[in-house]
Amino acid sequence: MLKRRKAFVLLLLSTFAASQIAGIAGTTAFAATASTTTAKSAATVTEISTLTGISAIKLGTTLSVKLGNVGIQSQTGGNILTYTLTYTNNASSSVNMVNYFSKIVTAGGSIIKGIPVSADSAVKKIAAKQSTSITYYANIGTAASAKGLKINMYGWNFSAANYEQRIGTFTIPSNYSLSSLTGETRKIELGSIPVNTKAESAQIYKYNGKVYAKVGLSITNMGTKVLTDPGYSLYLKSSGGSTFTLTLDDSSSEYRIQPQEKKTLYYMTEIPSYMNVTKMTLQIAKLDEGLKLYLPVSSYSLPAAGTADFTVAAGYTKKISIDSNIVDMKLADASVHADNGNAVWNYQLTIKNAGTKAVTLPAYELAVKSAEGYTFPVTTTAFSSLTLKPLEEKLIELTASVPLELGQDKLELQMVAPASSSSNSSNSNSSSETSTSSSKVILPVAYFKIPYSLAGNTHIATENSITNSYGTFGVTLNSLQRLPWGSEDIVQAKVTISNHSSKTITLPALTGVLKVDQTDLSSSSQLYTESTSTVLAPGASTQVSVLARVPYTLDFSQAQIILQETSGTSTTQFLSLGTTDGLSSGITPLAVGESFKITSTGKKASVKERSTLVYSGTSNNLVYSEVEMNSEETRQTDLARLYGQFKTADGQYFEATAVQSESSTSPAGKTLVAFWANTPAAVDTSGLQLYVSQEIAGGKLTSAGTAATAYVNTSALTLAPTVPTPAANLTSVTLYPYTLAISNSTGTITSGTTSLVLAFNYNLTRDTTYQMGAFDHKLILHITDPYGQYFEKTLSLGTDLAVGNYSSYTTTITNTLFKNLSGGTYKLTLYDEFQGQRTELGGQVYSIDVVTKAASTADTGTAAAAATGSTEESGS
Repeated sequence: MLKRRKAFVLLLLSTFAASQIAGIAGTTAFAATASTTTAKSAATVTEISTLTGISAIKLGTTLSVKLGNVGIQSQTGGNILTYTLTYTNNASSSVNMVNYFSKIVTAGGSIIKGIPVSADSAVKKIAAKQSTSITYYANIGTAASAKGLKINMYGWNFSAANYEQRIGTFTIPSNYSLSSLTGETRKIELGSIPVNTKAESAQIYKYNGKVYAKVGLSITNMGTKVLTDPGYSLYLKSSGGSTFTLTLDDSSSEYRIQPQEKKTLYYMTEIPSYMNVTKMTLQIAKLDEGLKLYLPVSSYSLPAAGTADFTVAAGYTKKISIDSNIVDMKLADASVHADNGNAVWNYQLTIKNAGTKAVTLPAYELAVKSAEGYTFPVTTTAFSSLTLKPLEEKLIELTASVPLELGQDKLELQMVAPASSSSNSSNSNSSSETSTSSSKVILPVAYFKIPYSLAGNTHIATENSITNSYGTFGVTLNSLQRLPWGSEDIVQAKVTISNHSSKTITLPALTGVLKVDQTDLSSSSQLYTESTSTVLAPGASTQVSVLARVPYTLDFSQAQIILQETSGTSTTQFLSLGTTDGLSSGITPLAVGESFKITSTGKKASVKERSTLVYSGTSNNLVYSEVEMNSEETRQTDLARLYGQFKTADGQYFEATAVQSESSTSPAGKTLVAFWANTPAAVDTSGLQLYVSQEIAGGKLTSAGTAATAYVNTSALTLAPTVPTPAANLTSVTLYPYTLAISNSTGTITSGTTSLVLAFNYNLTRDTTYQMGAFDHKLILHITDPYGQYFEKTLSLGTDLAVGNYSSYTTTITNTLFKNLSGGTYKLTLYDEFQGQRTELGGQVYSIDVVTKAASTADTGTAAAAATGSTEESGS
């Protein structure tokens, strides 16, 4: 046993002697190089960031060791130094590492033994013909620099004091930088994946009284697997030695890098406003779970930090980075109009993904800030889950309201990143100035200068080009009318929208709002479109009507027409037109007998006057007009419900009552719609027009039984009113759709009696060309007896008088004067009675036949005769 121990000591001492010579030679060689460099650059010291210039130390004839990475991580319990030693075994058998160890000698002379980190603590041998790297750590107290540090290599020597024999020394050069130099790429491992890293940028942000630093670190995945967040901690270190925990910025929320992909990740932290921001470094550390210590991974010298300027001049593009993608943002357009003491702004913000992959934008918060310091929020859902494909561009419509008393020419549209908190937790190795990573970091993205320009005036019949998020459109204000609606007026704007884009566009579900001067009419505003299709091919167009009710007495000089898209509780403006062109209160009338078209989808028809009658009265007249509506559909359909107003030559309007069938109309079928209204007797009915419109409610054409809230598409029919001339006889009289022909009538009385029996034979026909509503006309049979007294009967056509040929009708009138009647005539006169007004249809006189009473027949009627007459009737 003693022999073997002596042999081991002798072998160890011979190894020490050889290694000492090699170690001294290596150190001297480096010193010579360093002195030569110093001589060449006596005035300037050039920093280095690698230790490749330090020679290896031979630990034996077949074993050598080389110093690799050196790092220092600042911690409250003492700064942790790490260094990597790579052992190379050229022997044909393994080497036991228990025979070798290292110690650090600090600049202050302290000697500390290096201990393997947890991941390398299990390495006990270096295999034959292999190289193995082992990382060691040591707590070096307050030392924060590697300059002046030495790492001594030792082996066991039982002849030496403490049995330790120093074999060689690695001396850290005085110009060595723990951090990579500015702009230098450093190869490290993140989560066992080799990567190339580089500190790309450093930016200082000042916002809401706080100061933030944002650094960019580019990572190129040199491995074969996807790199995800390894869970390492990153720190910002000031030139004074203070460290601040960095958190991943929202723009780098996806930590996922494909093999060979390069991505720049951005990290942020809050820093004191007084901190010197020159010569800052970025540090990466990872937690050694076994040691419960954060060990340095890599450090980078940051480029000179600039202070971020968020201001974007009008018309300029702001480039921002989101998940290593460049996104271009530009305030493309801004217009303003006054409304109720506020300046209402409409903005168009274009956002384009200029990168090579899809990107999801954060839910940015927007506000308009005035030069006086007031901020007004801009509510939008446009950034909710907004994802843009590569080269995809989106136009976002925004609206804001700013009081008119504030300056409108120096406003800014501020875009601020959403509030978010980092998933990293604060670490115990941070200094007293380390920021709390759980606090929310909210930073601006851009302050867009808003160009001040009033909304342009739109002229009727002039096309304007408008671009929004759906495309580019030609928009024409066709007409702006003000027409009566009972005790109110209806303001109606017709707008044509043409697709000027090169692709087919699907329009959103739109609503319409009208504003006049300072009055918002949104409560009664509604939008109507004749077409049910929302798809516009290139060059195609559609027409919409926006209308609202206004008080009859309201005067205004300006109108604004707004189309907007509503989603939930938010609205987005689609287009806006403002005009000071005068409103038209009249419509160019059609010539007498001319028709107009209804072009609404599924309700196409032509409309024209059939006849117009004036029922003359004592204090007022009744105007009655029948309009025929001819269906141009190829299917059974419910035609539009019509609304009518009579307009006199001197501009008076009389709302008409419409009588229209509630049944659907067959293809090519005809419907008769009657309109009537009472007018003062003094009103001149010559030059009369009938304004015919289509009733709507809720932006849609009404159906039978639905109350209308407005009307659209008004046309003016020039009427040809007539006062009917009574027919000279009753051989043919017309009460449309009926025609009554009385072929003969007889009056018979028995001599000495008081009852006169009247009978007539008739033919009654009905024209079924038209589908009609309720028939409210009454046929009045007026009988004048030989004494000039009259009797009346109301006859129901189709009931009292049956439709058909060779029918007869009989009635009896009674008068005491008839007792002495010996002959004479009577007259039958027919009247058309409508709403209490009458017009004569015709009349004819007939003779009375007196029949002699039989002698046996008692005259029972004399005593009971009355002073007034009565009638009885029968028909067959």
